[in-house]
Amino acid sequence: MQIEAAARAPIEIMGDLGSLKVLVVDDEASIREALESYLYHLGISTVHTAQNGKFALEALKTEKYDYLFMDLMMPEMDGMELLNNLDSNGRPMSIIVMTGYPSMEKVIEAMRNGASDFLIKPFRLQDLKISMERVHRLHSLAKKNWILKRQLEQKRQVEKLNQELRAKIREKTLLYDIIDSLSRVNRSDDLYSYLIQKALQVCDASKACFFLYDQEKKGLIALSQKGLDSVPPGHQIALEPDHQQNRCICPDFIKIHFNGTYEAKIPIDHPSFFPELLSIPFRIRQELFGVMLIGGKRNGAAFSQEDKFLMNFLAERTAQNIENLALYDSLKENLFATLGALVSAIEARDPYTRQHSQRVTQVALRIAQAMDRPFEDCRRLESSGPLHDIGKIGIDDHILKKPGRLTEEEFKNIQAHPLIGVHIVSPLGLDEQELAVIRNHHERWDGKGYPDGLKGDEIPLLARILSVADAFDAMNSDRAYRKALPFKHCIDELIKNRGAQFDPKVVDAAVQVLEPYSHE
Repeated sequence: MQIEAAARAPIEIMGDLGSLKVLVVDDEASIREALESYLYHLGISTVHTAQNGKFALEALKTEKYDYLFMDLMMPEMDGMELLNNLDSNGRPMSIIVMTGYPSMEKVIEAMRNGASDFLIKPFRLQDLKISMERVHRLHSLAKKNWILKRQLEQKRQVEKLNQELRAKIREKTLLYDIIDSLSRVNRSDDLYSYLIQKALQVCDASKACFFLYDQEKKGLIALSQKGLDSVPPGHQIALEPDHQQNRCICPDFIKIHFNGTYEAKIPIDHPSFFPELLSIPFRIRQELFGVMLIGGKRNGAAFSQEDKFLMNFLAERTAQNIENLALYDSLKENLFATLGALVSAIEARDPYTRQHSQRVTQVALRIAQAMDRPFEDCRRLESSGPLHDIGKIGIDDHILKKPGRLTEEEFKNIQAHPLIGVHIVSPLGLDEQELAVIRNHHERWDGKGYPDGLKGDEIPLLARILSVADAFDAMNSDRAYRKALPFKHCIDELIKNRGAQFDPKVVDAAVQVLEPYSHE
């Protein structure tokens, strides 16, 4: 190649040449040296050379170049092969092909493979400068476009990572919430409504139903639901075997209640995952205990693998909780039975108070029902009513059975029995309202009762209810100091003390439920 004197003016339109990186690939050392010297002269600070395509690929592995000057005819790996091996997805690089034997086919092939310009040997160094000026505008645009794409891709990656992070945070938050909220469910009655609530929250769904597996009848019994009014508690579902003899819910039930279009039966022994439905088994020590069906994903979305994972986690944690609750309920029932027997023994010491606590509880339940109190309040009266006088175990018999009027000191002893009773039953884990029945059933509406001197609505409602029932039974049964009062007289006394000793609303309800018995 003939090298002529080059113009000494820098390439003005190319701006800062010092930041450019150039690779010269040619098997002739003299050409490499001449181009390297000239490029340094133009102000380009980084110029590397390679003697063929093979060495050029090695150089490209460790460095990113802006320009590649490349001969086509080289030993071991020629220019065309080098073009075919270049990474087209990396940083933009403008390729200027140098050849002494150009042909239209070669030109077209090189351009298709990424070449930006041609220099025909022999050429002047001024031609190299002109070629760089010609190519540089496109090179700058390609580089800016590449930078923008990288920034956009980085932004997308950041957004994706943020989405994944938000999903992970949500998942961890839900897992913690499941563990924390389950730890606060201490009643079997509350557990199944909790399961429905939590399933709808976790899956952002609108309908769910929990079924207990009936070991004896080999079917399912609905215990709790939301969004499925046509599946009331106690609703039974017969199971059908599939071709593998798995226990399955028939498709008709799913079609009717979950708007599903499933032809296949849904097995209850393992999780079933559909876009519109989740079926999650609940097991205790590997034995099937129940099944949860969740449907109606909001906004028409499909159930996800995350939903399935969270519901499986809920099922696993619930199984542990059910075992603990079953053990707790068993122990509690035994303790209540023991305390009930103790109350009976206390009442048996005095023939006048035998079965008093049971009668009071039954009257209190009737009053509560007349006042439309919820099931939970009735359950509280059932558990605490029979124990309301258990504190009398700490009162001397001669005071309890005394036929005459009590002295002031003896009456103070009697007044201690509600606090003694609370102290006895506190380890049972009764809630505040149940404890209040035992502690406050001798409070008065006018504030003159004991042990706390509460007044009006300060007195817990269940204690007010039991107070009326207790007073009625005390008047309506024989005592050591008097005979039972006539039924009508008892009712009249309740009415007389309405607004003084007793809550007026409770008295009204008591009269409503007791008057029909006055004619018996």
